[in-house]
Amino acid sequence: MKKRNFQKDIGKRQRRQKMAVLGVFFVFAFLAISYRCVFLHLSDDPKLARRAQTQYIAKIEEPPPRGNIFDADNEELAVSVPSYSVAVRPRRIQNKEKFLSSISPLLNMSIHDVSEKLDFEKKYVWLKRYVGREEKEKISQIDPKAIEMVKTSKRYYPNREVASQILGAVGPDNNGLSGLELFYDKFLKGGKNKSEAFRDARGKAYETEETLEAENVKEVNHVYLTTRKNIQYVTEKELNDVCTEHHAKSCSAIVIEPQTGAVLAMSTYPNFNPNEYQNYNLNTWRNLAVTDTFEPGSTFKTIMAAAALETGVVKSSEKFFCENGALKVGNNVIHDHEKYGMMNLREILKVSSNIGIYKVGKRVGKKAFGDIVSLFGFGKKTGIDYPGESSGFMRASSSWQDIEFANVSFGQGLRVTPLQMASSYATIANGGVRMRPYFVRKITDPSGNIIFENKPQSVSRVLAKKVADEVIDMMTEVTKEGGTATKAALPGYSVAGKTGTAQKFVNGAYSHAKFMSSFIGMVPAENPRFVIAVNIDEPQGVIYGGLVAAPVFKKIAWEALRDLGVAPTQPFEKPITEYARHEEKKISPSHVAEAEAVSEAAVQFSKNQIPDFRGLSKRRVIALLDQSGLEGEIVGTGMAVSQEPPPGTSIVDKKVKIIFSTQ
Repeated sequence: MKKRNFQKDIGKRQRRQKMAVLGVFFVFAFLAISYRCVFLHLSDDPKLARRAQTQYIAKIEEPPPRGNIFDADNEELAVSVPSYSVAVRPRRIQNKEKFLSSISPLLNMSIHDVSEKLDFEKKYVWLKRYVGREEKEKISQIDPKAIEMVKTSKRYYPNREVASQILGAVGPDNNGLSGLELFYDKFLKGGKNKSEAFRDARGKAYETEETLEAENVKEVNHVYLTTRKNIQYVTEKELNDVCTEHHAKSCSAIVIEPQTGAVLAMSTYPNFNPNEYQNYNLNTWRNLAVTDTFEPGSTFKTIMAAAALETGVVKSSEKFFCENGALKVGNNVIHDHEKYGMMNLREILKVSSNIGIYKVGKRVGKKAFGDIVSLFGFGKKTGIDYPGESSGFMRASSSWQDIEFANVSFGQGLRVTPLQMASSYATIANGGVRMRPYFVRKITDPSGNIIFENKPQSVSRVLAKKVADEVIDMMTEVTKEGGTATKAALPGYSVAGKTGTAQKFVNGAYSHAKFMSSFIGMVPAENPRFVIAVNIDEPQGVIYGGLVAAPVFKKIAWEALRDLGVAPTQPFEKPITEYARHEEKKISPSHVAEAEAVSEAAVQFSKNQIPDFRGLSKRRVIALLDQSGLEGEIVGTGMAVSQEPPPGTSIVDKKVKIIFSTQ
């Protein structure tokens, strides 16, 4: 009995010891946990801070903004602006009818259209892309549990249709769809934007004013063009006017700098607004001047004249009998629009004789002509930095039959792009050296460093400079009295060029109702600053290039000369102000201001008189000072408002003081 009680006492002591040990353990454990809690709460541990942030801060990777596109004067043509896209989780919508009636007006959509997009079988639905900050705030309040606003960027073109086919458009995924936006897409897209937003208790991300205003990392490159906005605007305006007036199918115009190949302007009609590209037919996106081909007609006669002089087989003074307007070639007859007799090469080009140029071509020969045509770049892409360029088409000269050679000599039986024709005339204007045309002069990284640059690149020497100069001199006859393009003549400047009125090849035959009317010219002829090629496709009523296309050249050239500050090279019979006022009536006041064009009086100065600088920007004044050999003292900013000595004063010491003001 005692033994049994003794064993019970031992068991109790052991249990008490175990309980004591366990109690001590729990006490120490509690103290350790308490210490750890205090440590975690009060200590600054970076590792722990990062872990905590992941619970209440969400990392958001946003679609990248695109880099800006600037014109030759660094004015914005395409920019990216902050925007939001509206997404919905349909299953979280509490009251569908109330939701639809509240959100539809803010999205500028009908209730039916919004309802169609709400697919309740899906977890996530996009309702609308690109809404502004103000709309975003209102939309977010409608149903916070169901609506999610995703920050993004929207492509915006501040000049709307201006240069639309050059620039192209950008899709909702921020990828380039056409034009330079597509060609330079890899440069413009940039890197991903990373930003932070707070999470609520349910893990849903939301933004505060602080996160909205935070600077994002924008790894974007910026693109700078050779295009000049003012010349581009005038080119588009005049092209739209003539196409509308003559009910043309389409039109194109190119302004190119012959010494570099830089494209100063390029336009096609009809055009589109890239801000609303989805509302336009895809055909309006196409840059017809680069992608489409046509038979050039008589503008190609200049190429034959150049080949004749380059090969040395014909002299400009040599005369050819033009058969009184009709010549049989094999079983075919080629005609002139007049019954011409004996004419030299200069006269043949001036009146645009088909028979005369073919006889010149026979002297040149098929192979020699084919070789020079190839050097000019026909049948090959020019290499311009633009997507979808066509190479045109021309059969090998070895396969030409006599009638085919006759047709090619005056621009039929081959297909070229407007850009190829502009480039060929630019080659002549550049002393016979062909340059590769280009749009983009440089691309810079976020720090402003140049990461890509297009420098003027010569492709080949096509003509001797002496030959090129002689061809230009012959083309000046075209714009003089008795030529086919008197409507291209400019007061105070010598203009060289060539007209074309080409029958279109329709249903296996040359049409007598459908024509391509053209004029390609350069100014000033003594030292061409630019070449302009104008093509009017199927004009109604008046069809001749000298009557339809030449006046467009004249208007574009006039504004381009003013924009570039090119002083007159020749005396003129009537005051140039009369012509200027007549032309300015057709330009909107807002764009005249943007153009900062040289004033009417400023272009009247002679070598012995002080020009009128009033009304000009500082950039234009500096250009005019340089041209006139004057030393200028510039005071103030803005536009020139007064000067000393006054305009028209005889030059004595070549010093002039010009006052600028912003008022």
